[in-house]
Amino acid sequence: MTEPQKKLVKQWVDKALNDLLNVTNNLNADHTPWDTVCFHCQQAVEKYLKAILAIQNQPIPRTHDLEQLHILVQDWVPILSEHLEDLRWLTTYAIVSRYPVEIIEQSAEEDEGLRAYAIAQMVQRFCEPIIESHLTR
Repeated sequence: MTEPQKKLVKQWVDKALNDLLNVTNNLNADHTPWDTVCFHCQQAVEKYLKAILAIQNQPIPRTHDLEQLHILVQDWVPILSEHLEDLRWLTTYAIVSRYPVEIIEQSAEEDEGLRAYAIAQMVQRFCEPIIESHLTR
């Protein structure tokens, strides 16, 4: 992997880690905005998948659709295929969490926030070893 490519991968990972830090901070807050938790979990997963694409030197699509990104990285992270329904579910929070409930007719509660966080942590566990192995070469 070239140095510019490594730099791009690291930037995607740093952004994903910042999203997870936002989640952790919100989970530790006196009042947890569950829609924000779900949004940042979706964003973290999206960025980890885009980091995998950057490792492959593939174009990074401008999409929030985790299923679409999964298709592009499935050869590298095949275990994600077992969690496709979770990725589909989490994708909805790329949009839902940014608009009032009256417009979208969906909001996030604690159980959704905790599910989103579990999915984000799972994707992090699956992707980080792959990413690290390519950054240290």
